[in-house]
Amino acid sequence: MMRTLTLLLAGTVALVGIIDSVQSANNVVTAPSATETRTKVQHWVAAQGITDKAVLKRIGKAWALDKQAVSGSRVLDMLVGTFASVDAPTQAFIEACKLEADTPAPDAKVLQGKDAFYTANMQLFYGRYLAQKQMYDESLEVLSALDPKTVVDPAGLLYFKAVCEHQLLKKSEGLATLRTLLQNTSGVPLRYKTTAELMQHDLQGLKKDSLDEISRKMKDVERRLELGRGGQRVQKQEDEIVASLDAIIEKLEQQGGT
Repeated sequence: MMRTLTLLLAGTVALVGIIDSVQSANNVVTAPSATETRTKVQHWVAAQGITDKAVLKRIGKAWALDKQAVSGSRVLDMLVGTFASVDAPTQAFIEACKLEADTPAPDAKVLQGKDAFYTANMQLFYGRYLAQKQMYDESLEVLSALDPKTVVDPAGLLYFKAVCEHQLLKKSEGLATLRTLLQNTSGVPLRYKTTAELMQHDLQGLKKDSLDEISRKMKDVERRLELGRGGQRVQKQEDEIVASLDAIIEKLEQQGGT
């Protein structure tokens, strides 16, 4: 009887392990294959009613990817280029996405009212652009609304989302995003992985109301002001900085008096 129970217990443990492995595998974020992306591109182009043979030939040649190893970011750039090549408003929008400090970010209304394939990937392009422009709040709002399974570069989506959360000192959210990127995403480029590990280590050591956190908040206020982002958000952050400094000074004074 005891041996039977032991065998049943061992079988149960093994079954649980198998289930966990299957669930873990199902949760892995994977970029679509080159063939899948090319098929979606072909369907999208066809839906736009494009009949110009030269344009169709150029697009077909650009997406001959079967024997090429192409990064997710490159695939996204190619996809955005295809959108722009057949849609003038998209082309104008992309040209307006300039990283110069004195150039405002373009209105993204052009991205609305489109099909899901176009919208998700153009939103990823826009979110990436905003992050590169150090507009982290705006970028995070865009990227947080996207499902990694709907874009051609899920690793890029998670990476730039983590960058925003790291810069905005969102510790728990940032660590969760980085965990997904590092542990549950396939095909993560080495440059993303290396930087993500550094961000993870940094956030893990970040302590609330520490001088380190206060210093970063002060830098973030400077960034916001340089972007012309004054107002209640900056005022609130400045108040938090003053309150944290007062708490540290009070604590030091108490320690000195004992």
